[in-house]
Amino acid sequence: MKIAIIGATGLVGRKIINLSEEYFPKDTSYTFFASSKSKGTELVINKNKLIVQELIDENISEFDIALFSAGGDRSKEFAKKFIEHGAYVIDNSSAFRHDDEVPLVVYGINEETINSNTKLIANPNCTTMGLVMALKPLHDKFNLKSITPVAYQAVSGSGTQAVDSLSKEIEMGDDLKEDYADGFYPRPIAKNVIPVAGNLLENGYSDEEMKFVNESRKILSIGDLTVEPSNARVGVKTGHGTFCSAVFENEVSRESAIIAINNFDGIEYWDDPLPTPLDAEGRDNVLVSRMREGLSSKKILNFWVVSDNLLKGAALNAVQIAKYVSEL
Repeated sequence: MKIAIIGATGLVGRKIINLSEEYFPKDTSYTFFASSKSKGTELVINKNKLIVQELIDENISEFDIALFSAGGDRSKEFAKKFIEHGAYVIDNSSAFRHDDEVPLVVYGINEETINSNTKLIANPNCTTMGLVMALKPLHDKFNLKSITPVAYQAVSGSGTQAVDSLSKEIEMGDDLKEDYADGFYPRPIAKNVIPVAGNLLENGYSDEEMKFVNESRKILSIGDLTVEPSNARVGVKTGHGTFCSAVFENEVSRESAIIAINNFDGIEYWDDPLPTPLDAEGRDNVLVSRMREGLSSKKILNFWVVSDNLLKGAALNAVQIAKYVSEL
């Protein structure tokens, strides 16, 4: 089997490399791609040193699977070229998520939407991913009607430069002031919460918030799901957390909700300690806690969910999908 990893030098790309060692046979052949500024970088997989190639037409050849994590523009330009060379393409960007012909897949929820002819598969947004993992077993049991998610997104979701900026701001200590403008974000992120994540749209919501709306409907196959989202960026390196208030068609119970979560692969419920981004970092599973029945209705559940946005939120899900298609 031949696998191409596009965006291999980035945060998600490096996670994909590590996970591939676990998920695929040792004799799998790999080729790493990145931008011109990263070509020539040496990376290791299965104790073999590989030189990163520049992502250009001349370097594309036949692959069984191509894992893209290099941004939407590169996905739009190169994904179909890899497909033309025979590859399944699994794309981490937002480039194809709204295409009706492209399945938006969370492994463990809707991988059955993939078949041997599905050559292009979209990976959802990292914040949506963690939330729908918790919502799926609850929806199966109680029939989901609406959600009000409030997300606290870590800086690693913005890439390496954002992580470096957070580290620099932390080192500044008390010298970091509210008017600091030399960081990755327009406001300081260390020891801070910026009440928007992503870019604001004409409707006043951010693109990150609208991903909650559009992607949760598509993944869960609930076209009329009501979603009222809010997202913030927080001074945390890794681990997206979301408080969610979910309304169901049927009456709910805390105990049966927790049982449903613990019986669903890929997620687990914690009572004590309450899971934080630090607990989620490096874990494959999505962590759920603070499950509460609604105060105003017997059809409401309120809960907290947190996950490693670089793992299940991106790299792990992509590799799980890749493993699935390799066995079709």
